Amino acid sequence: MRYILFYITFCFLPFLLTAQSAAEPVVERRAVPEQQWRDAAGALDYSRDLPEKPKPERPDTPQERNSPRPDWSSLSQFWGNVLQILAILIACAAIGYGIYRMINQPRNRRIARDGAEITLDNLDAYILETDLERFLREALAQQNYSLAVRLYFLQIIKELSQKGAIQWSKEKTNRDYLREMNNHHLAQPFRAATRAYEYTWYGNATLNKYDFEQLEPEFKALLSRI
Repeated sequence: MRYILFYITFCFLPFLLTAQSAAEPVVERRAVPEQQWRDAAGALDYSRDLPEKPKPERPDTPQERNSPRPDWSSLSQFWGNVLQILAILIACAAIGYGIYRMINQPRNRRIARDGAEITLDNLDAYILETDLERFLREALAQQNYSLAVRLYFLQIIKELSQKGAIQWSKEKTNRDYLREMNNHHLAQPFRAATRAYEYTWYGNATLNKYDFEQLEPEFKALLSRI
């Protein structure tokens, strides 16, 4: 039943709308006499509602017509690009300088466990914590043969301590190490190396390349036997 009512309503809806529009009242137009319109509109002033006349543009002078006008948008874009390139170049230069400093910093720079920087002046206190080979290579490159002898001797002390032949301590002297090595099978070459080291380092002996080449094999031979 509901479907039937819906179908009937759908079919007759256009006719109902047409009938409703036809039944709407029509408004009749009424003419206004001219005299009555004049009397009603006589007090109105429309002169203020008129648009203003456009002002004539000032013609360009011959000098203005011939002179080029600057393009500020192009100039600002140009200087913006220049500043951007400069910023990139400065950043690249800073990065390159940082890399250069990292590459050229001292290779022997080491930090001990207590935070101290290990240098040639305090090697005696940190010989077990640093790579003496690097200090030795640098001394040989600088032809500092007295320092090279000292570094060879410190390497011997380090190797003997790591092998348990001696007990290393920064408070001990070479005489203490000689006593500990008294019954060791390397006591004699160690005594000779100690004598050469003390004569060169503490005796302020001038060591040239020839003298160093005579001593170096003895230090290397002792190191190879430890």
